This record gives sequence, structure tokens and C-alpha cells, in this order.
Amino acid sequence: MSSASPMRARGLVLLTLALAGCDADASAELEEEDTSELPTSEAEIELGLGPVDWRALEEGDPVELVAGLQGGWHVDLAVRGEGLEPGGLWLRYEARDPSTGAALSYVTEALLDEGNVLETDEGWLRVGDRVVFTIDGPEVVVGAEVCLFVTVTKGSWEDEDSRCVTIVDELGS
Repeated sequence: MSSASPMRARGLVLLTLALAGCDADASAELEEEDTSELPTSEAEIELGLGPVDWRALEEGDPVELVAGLQGGWHVDLAVRGEGLEPGGLWLRYEARDPSTGAALSYVTEALLDEGNVLETDEGWLRVGDRVVFTIDGPEVVVGAEVCLFVTVTKGSWEDEDSRCVTIVDELGS
């Protein structure tokens, strides 16, 4: 046995005794959330399209598949927000099969602040985001219905918007 073993054992005993004395209410207080800065019920988000500007997206709309420079395929998305400050919001994008709910994409996330959104009279826009598909080739999704989702969170607040669209390849990915 090395000389470090008794010291390590003594340290573990002291740590165990210290943890046994922790107050459960104290740790619960640390986890309480300041809800004064969370979005309210008037907050709205809307999923749209746009690599550089905003375009509204309706159910069933055709959405162009884009061939990425690294050999993958994606669609360009945007989000519009009203009634909520962008600072500290997390965006999470994904695509799913509408019949099975299976993921068709990687999860793409972005943390917002005032510097990475465009201010508008009604709120803000976030353009240039992507859903990157996890497919072997464009034929997997071209002509198919795909549901696109954006989930927005801040602390315990969460909202989601989605559209089921038809993926097209009119530009020849």
C-alpha cells in the first residue's frame, strides 16, 4: 500500500461527512430560477425560410434542398420573434419524418444575443440557419414530406413552431 492511500481514505471520509451535512433546501434554493426575465405568454416565434432574408413558410410549401460544400444536404431556415428579447434564447432546429417521428437531421443549435439577430419594428429575425440532413443522398428526401421544427428555450420557458413541407430539388443539388 502506498503512503498516499491513507491520505486518500481520510479525504474520502471527510468528504462523505461533509456531504452528509448538506441541507437539501439550500441546494433547492440554488436551482430556483429567476422568472422575471423569461418570455411571457405574448411571446411568439415563427419558423420561416431564408439564408439572407425572411420568407414566410406555410404547411405543404416546397423547400429547396441545398447541396453543401462538404457533400451533405441542408435547407436554409429563419426564425422571427415577437414579444421576447433575443438575448439568452437557445434555438434548436431539426427535421423529422412525419409518419414515424424519426430524426432526418442533425440537431442544429444557436445561442442568440442582440448581435446575431436583425431588429425589426415588430421584434427580431434570425436568418441563415440550417437543418443539415443525415441522409445518404438527396433521393431520400426529394419529393417527400418532411417536418421542420424550431424549439426556442430560455431557462424553463419553451416554445416550438413547425411546418411539414415538401423537399424539392429544382436547382439540381
